[in-house]
Amino acid sequence: MSSRRSHVPVYDLDHVTLGVRHLYESAERLRRETGLRSHEGGWLSVMPTAHRVIPLPGDACINVESVIDHYAELPVGVDAFRTWFEETTRQADHWMTWNLRARSYADIEDVARRFGGEVVTSPGAQRPDGSSATTVMAPGNAALTWARGLPNWYFYDDMDQHPARRTPMTHERPLLAVAWLEIGGDPAEVEEHIGTETFETLPLRFVAESAGLYGVGLRTRDGEEIALRAASGAAGLAELAARAG
Repeated sequence: MSSRRSHVPVYDLDHVTLGVRHLYESAERLRRETGLRSHEGGWLSVMPTAHRVIPLPGDACINVESVIDHYAELPVGVDAFRTWFEETTRQADHWMTWNLRARSYADIEDVARRFGGEVVTSPGAQRPDGSSATTVMAPGNAALTWARGLPNWYFYDDMDQHPARRTPMTHERPLLAVAWLEIGGDPAEVEEHIGTETFETLPLRFVAESAGLYGVGLRTRDGEEIALRAASGAAGLAELAARAG
């Protein structure tokens, strides 16, 4: 760990994404195995995927996500992503991304400047009740973040609309905290990416794997832990990004 200070804001864990083959069966399997309940997150108009949301303490959540439209005519890059997602999740769940949250719009603008990207505002999830979300994200280039096993940043103007708050939920095993995230890759690269202050705040522990997320640990109110582990999809995302140029 570097002893220097990065002089960037502290960011919070926002969400992690678990890619699965069958959205509903997988969410129910997780409930049976762990006691974690989920609610409907909705589907994306720009991607052929949908997700269910497992709320976590600290206004974080797990998005359980799968491809739902296998036949839509899509732009070449999106079609390649759909094919990759289907092939990656056919045999096993994979952690796709982990993401942080900026506490102010100025902070997410700082992220965009730091990476030479931009704050991207785009349509978010469409929900079955007719409502929809708006996504505010930076730096806006997955090759800079997810393909390297590193996080993007999100911002919510109204935290009451955050997926972890919007539908309050008590799990079968009530949760106390996110205990740890298991991350592969170079700790110095992660620290450089997210800033020393955030690096020291998040409950990161590193494993001898290539870059990406490999596990999430949740502390329950009875003093036990729920451990969710899966392979990382980061290397596959990197290959996909390289093919796309």
